[in-house]
Amino acid sequence: MRRRSASPFANREDPELNIAPLIDVAFLLLIYFLVTTTLVKQEADLSMALPGVTRVESDPIQVDRMRIEIDAAGRILINREVVDTDPKRRDAPNLTDRLVRYAASAKIARSRPLVSVKCDGEVPEQRFVDVLNACARAGIEQVSISP
Repeated sequence: MRRRSASPFANREDPELNIAPLIDVAFLLLIYFLVTTTLVKQEADLSMALPGVTRVESDPIQVDRMRIEIDAAGRILINREVVDTDPKRRDAPNLTDRLVRYAASAKIARSRPLVSVKCDGEVPEQRFVDVLNACARAGIEQVSISP
């Protein structure tokens, strides 16, 4: 008569976890999402040059800097005047119109348009990107960020 052991797994080896297939699946998912992700065209390339330190040989023409503020509610203000109030409208038509007119007047004065953006800490990042997109549509490259 054969005697049974107390545990049915007494003669078997310790179980192993083979994670190689899991790593393969993770890389396949990563590649899939990289290939299928599309960028929004207007945010892919803003083509803006942020201001830096430059040396100017002659006296530059002084142009009034346009100050744009974004408050906690997502409203856009230009020189403390409310321009766009709906944060769901990503194109910010009133802001874009004002920036286009500002860029045109700076071009007539043979100077570069300068924009300073001040953003409240509670504003979603997308609203800030909407302002940068409006600057890009107006052809304004000199954008500074103020605290």
